Amino acid sequence: MPLVKTLYEPIEKNDKKRSGIMVPIEKLVMMLSEKIIIENPDYIIKAYANDNDKENLKNKIIEILDSGGYYHSGGRKELINRIFDFMFGYGALQKYIDNGDISDIDGTSYNEFSITKNGIRQEIEINFGDEKTFDTYCRLVAVRSGGFLNDDDTHCRTTDLKRKLRINVSIPPRNISGPAISIRKHRNHAYTYEELEQLGMLDENSRRILETAAPTEKSILFCGKGAAGKTTILRTFINSLPELERVLVVESDAEIYPDKKYTIEQKTKKPGEGGRPVDLEMLIKDGLTMSLDTYCIGEIVGPEAYSFIKASCTGHRMLGTIHSSGAGEALDRLVSLASGGMTNDSIERVMEASAAGINLIVYLKKFVVISIFAIKGISGGQPEYEYLYERSTK
Repeated sequence: MPLVKTLYEPIEKNDKKRSGIMVPIEKLVMMLSEKIIIENPDYIIKAYANDNDKENLKNKIIEILDSGGYYHSGGRKELINRIFDFMFGYGALQKYIDNGDISDIDGTSYNEFSITKNGIRQEIEINFGDEKTFDTYCRLVAVRSGGFLNDDDTHCRTTDLKRKLRINVSIPPRNISGPAISIRKHRNHAYTYEELEQLGMLDENSRRILETAAPTEKSILFCGKGAAGKTTILRTFINSLPELERVLVVESDAEIYPDKKYTIEQKTKKPGEGGRPVDLEMLIKDGLTMSLDTYCIGEIVGPEAYSFIKASCTGHRMLGTIHSSGAGEALDRLVSLASGGMTNDSIERVMEASAAGINLIVYLKKFVVISIFAIKGISGGQPEYEYLYERSTK
């Protein structure tokens, strides 16, 4: 075990013997990292986004080492390398980050983790040792990607753009059970229809419906629960649109990462990120002046649903995802969310607009397209559907 000197036993510059106490190097790395996370988070954020700023972080670490009297028997360079490995990698979770078949990594406690692989959740053996170490890890992962956590703001959702990850972190006092982290992974490149068929998400019939819809102006709502594959298939669909079709993708946090040309990607700006906050509704409204063919809202979760519905009635193609327990419930869910942003319209009028503006609903469950509905109109205040596809259970 390497020898280190702690803050509580300052080193005399001329002390040739340098007697010290035994502290695990992992403990020292965590202590120093935690100090920087709390006192100088900007150094981590800048260094994570730009390798040129790592020298500034290195100098800050050296400053802390000198002022506190820390040393490591393996040398200062090795100690700084270990701190960098902790700050800029994912430690015990790295191999799951690197595995392309895994879409989600979830930790509900320092020793309680699961992954989702091709839509199936399974337990994995991960143990951070104790709650404090895991708390430091969660804060670091959030802070370096621009997240903000303290005793008042105990939850944040942020994005690791370098690795295409959506990160959700919550800590005490919000969490009674201790820190928790959820990491949603996105591939560097979208799946093709062929690959989704090989994976079992699509079959020949569901693939044909989507491929046929791509060159038209049909608006589509992809629905299902979390981790059902909604974003995955939406990304594939966007990439299959006609090359010159101008698309605007707006999201709270980057998740779609379209590969298609002539696509503009925008994200919201949350309070506390500096400057004027920008929400999804504002992005949609501003997009109306951008000579677009297609709008896409990565995830509809609030009153932006109202702007989505109104834009779907302007002649533009609309694409989006929404949480829903089935295809038949998706419009009710959309209208319910829209009620938070409605002004003078009635629920009935908004439902009529939804049925007129949205053409197809695609429902997914456990990374499989289960059903596809066409919306035919309104009858007795309720939408009329035509079943285009239902997954065979045989």
